[in-house]
Amino acid sequence: MNTIGRRLWMHAAGILTGMLFLGMAWNTTVFAEGVTQADMSGAGNAQTETIQTEVLLLAAQGQAETVQKMAQEQAKAAQEAAATAALAQQKAAQEAAAAAARQAAEAAARTAMEDALLAQKGISRQEYDLLAALIQCEAGGESYIGQVAVGNVVMNRMESGKHPNTITGVVYEPGQFSPVRNGSLKRTLGSGNVNASCRQAALEAIAGAEPVGDKLFFRRVNGRSGQVIGNHVFY
Repeated sequence: MNTIGRRLWMHAAGILTGMLFLGMAWNTTVFAEGVTQADMSGAGNAQTETIQTEVLLLAAQGQAETVQKMAQEQAKAAQEAAATAALAQQKAAQEAAAAAARQAAEAAARTAMEDALLAQKGISRQEYDLLAALIQCEAGGESYIGQVAVGNVVMNRMESGKHPNTITGVVYEPGQFSPVRNGSLKRTLGSGNVNASCRQAALEAIAGAEPVGDKLFFRRVNGRSGQVIGNHVFY
């Protein structure tokens, strides 16, 4: 029972005790007043029932107030929890939007940088994509330097005067690259499944990176002399 309920019960009990003492006093003076003892007993019972009813009403009133107070506190707590959840959701949405904006800005900056470099070198984006796909097929599982080295060979051939003078011409030169013969290059181009490392390696090779110097050929390591990088020997 809460504090209000206890106070109500104590108050009612005091009233009940006082009335019982008053009833006893009435019984002692019954004949002086000319009233029969039976009559006073009935009056005392009626007053006792009235007091008991009042006590029950007071207790019920106290419990109702307690329930109402608890309901108000629960409603307040629910409102505070809902407000906190709404703020957290709003913050998460703002952070997600900011992250998406940063990613979009970074992608736009990278694309602008790529376009500027390709324009400077006279390379189309289609040829850039082709070189990246060839590197994926030939050296997707090699180290980054091994991936750049494959792009280096393609650029060396393009500039050598002994091979076609475009990336497309070098890549599709008959009998040169196995991914062209076995169809894996076509499938890779069709799916667009070229990882970021191979795309960056292609960009570096176009920009002029030369990890294998002026070498024009590479193959799987098989005892041939040359510069070995991973599973390839360049010569």
